[in-house]
Amino acid sequence: MLKLFNFCALLILTIGSFAAEQEIRVHLSTNNPLTPIYISRLYAEESAFDAKYINELDVAIQYNLNFNSLTKAVTRSQEKEEILVQKDIRSAFRIETWQNYGIPYIIKGVITGNTLNVIAFSTQNGSIKYFNDIPLTGQISTDKRQIHKLTDMIQKALFNVEGVANSRILYAVQHKASKMEGGDWISEIWECDWDGGNARQITRENSYTVTPVAIPSKSDRFLYVSYKQGQPKIYIANTKEGSGKRLIDLRGNQLLPAVSPKRDKIAFICDAGGRTDLFVQPFHPDKGEIGKPIQLFSYPRSTQASPTFNPDGSKIAFVSDKDGVPRIYIISAATSSSRRSHPVLLTKQNNESTCPSWSPDGKKIAYSAKTNGVRQIWIYDFDTHTEKQLTFGPGNKENPTWAPSSTHIVFNSTEAASSELYVVNLNQPEAIKITKGPGKKHYPTWATN
Repeated sequence: MLKLFNFCALLILTIGSFAAEQEIRVHLSTNNPLTPIYISRLYAEESAFDAKYINELDVAIQYNLNFNSLTKAVTRSQEKEEILVQKDIRSAFRIETWQNYGIPYIIKGVITGNTLNVIAFSTQNGSIKYFNDIPLTGQISTDKRQIHKLTDMIQKALFNVEGVANSRILYAVQHKASKMEGGDWISEIWECDWDGGNARQITRENSYTVTPVAIPSKSDRFLYVSYKQGQPKIYIANTKEGSGKRLIDLRGNQLLPAVSPKRDKIAFICDAGGRTDLFVQPFHPDKGEIGKPIQLFSYPRSTQASPTFNPDGSKIAFVSDKDGVPRIYIISAATSSSRRSHPVLLTKQNNESTCPSWSPDGKKIAYSAKTNGVRQIWIYDFDTHTEKQLTFGPGNKENPTWAPSSTHIVFNSTEAASSELYVVNLNQPEAIKITKGPGKKHYPTWATN
């Protein structure tokens, strides 16, 4: 068991913190240039809302459309605002005017009473799309979620691409318990919006609870690992209730669960056979576990960790130190064959590669690798069979997870005393810090609404 905790210290028990967000740099070449989009200031007509609230809505719209990996907000100007303030649609949205500015898309929002109405204009074909009667409460936390839905609808209407602004992120928050609580480290599962807003605690187990995993297409259900019975075990819970129940009836330590996109299998790590092996459990999203777990891969004197499924659930990428150092391998997820599959080495450029995450489109794997003494996020590209470094700068960056769009990654960056979550998209060289406040945030995972 000593080896399990030595190797998984990086993956399960590493707690750390992080330098200022501006010190994280991102570099990844892209063939997808961002499309300019002009977002007017929010106009208010007979509205009871104050300027501070309206400005917060305005900032939310700009944030969502500025970091969606497709568009980049053009700097506002008085000249353009004077054009858009006109109520005559033909005057405000003349194709020639906006084509002369070199701006393909224009967004105008007007608050009337307690509702928001938005116009999206394309100079490509002169089309105008309306998003009307969006209710507002005056509570920014509630109404920002309306903005997330709105900007995803705008993105879908303009580009026919699903957005991620209305998605959520699950993660673990660790803190030192008080003397009355025993003084040990406690970790609970939290969730937040994609920009870090509306953060709230989900579980209240007063234990060490980590590695949440959202069940695909079941936005309110997730798996996690808890040490509340001493040994780490896998639990399933509802985000509304937060109270989990044991999922897999197997002795030993159970760690690092992953759910197949088809929701028919769970991969996890367990030492029930004396070594830390890779297991697969047949699963049903409503009924839970089906039958007994199956040992998929074991190797003498080695430790396996961090499984992640490809989109059709036929393969699993995982970490193994079977050749001396932790690296990422791929193995068939099939459990019916009498012959065991042999893993194939994926990452060859870095010897200490951990925390793989397979993109939903199947084209890439994000992972963490020690690079010049600091853990950075890397990307393996299946199209080019190349490994490229995504992040640079101080602070160990770990636990990358893809958004449903396969364009955004959330990860935690750690140092000695704190750990925060960051979101980056592959088309912009900016890592956005989305969490703050007490507690060490780690093990993020993306969930849909």
